[in-house]
Amino acid sequence: MKNLPFEIDVYGHYPPGMVRMNWLDQPAPAMPEIDRLVAQVWQEQVDIAKREGRRLFNGQLARYLRHRSCEKSLVIDVGPTDYATFMATNLFNPHRAAELGWENFSNPMGTSATIITSDGHLIYGRRGTNVAFHQGYVHTIGGGVEANEVDTDGRIDVFASIRREINEEIAIAPEAIRELTCLGLIYDRHIRQPELIFDAIVAHSREELIHRIDAGDPEEEHEEFVSCADQPDAILRFIKQTNKIAPIAIGAALLHGRRRFGEEWFRETSQAISM
Repeated sequence: MKNLPFEIDVYGHYPPGMVRMNWLDQPAPAMPEIDRLVAQVWQEQVDIAKREGRRLFNGQLARYLRHRSCEKSLVIDVGPTDYATFMATNLFNPHRAAELGWENFSNPMGTSATIITSDGHLIYGRRGTNVAFHQGYVHTIGGGVEANEVDTDGRIDVFASIRREINEEIAIAPEAIRELTCLGLIYDRHIRQPELIFDAIVAHSREELIHRIDAGDPEEEHEEFVSCADQPDAILRFIKQTNKIAPIAIGAALLHGRRRFGEEWFRETSQAISM
């Protein structure tokens, strides 16, 4: 639906082994204008980070190239990009896409998970003030696919990547994840960063997870964790009533509900949100 803040490229139920990510040595085409933009924006952001006492690191990321999907499998090709290029293109200059071309932007792959607790709640995080974007927004648990996750066969295990993010952000060990399913590929309509969406059913209860914020850690990404009952009407209320919720979080909640409650629920809820 055009009024939703995200777009679905792929929807399905893909367990481990059914999503393959291939690393290819195909960087974005050289464009002097984008090179100048990256140099300018990165220096500006480094200066801001220094003034605010934040750490800013230009990590190597995986750039979306193309995908192929069928009912039982999803294959994604990625190439090299970095955080500085992402900030200068998708994040801070999406309005220049018509001029420069989305295909020349960074377009780094992300992974995002809805955490489903043992007692029937969905867990998301409200991002803190030390993150680069979506400050104060409720978001999924996740992050960027990193170039250092490429194995010797030129592949990236996206299930291992999201397990790492879940462990880093909410301290859920991989062995405490009872089921991990990829629900497809979506992107934020504004910045167009592609995201693989996951459902992660965990062994912990809501009460065990909701207070897992380390307020003394300067690297802590969240200021709080928020929850929603895993029920049809509760998910709609959560999306509509939450103050500041990121497009990808809306998409993740809707795809979870689509899997859990069916196509009719998904259509009706999407229409209610987009009105």
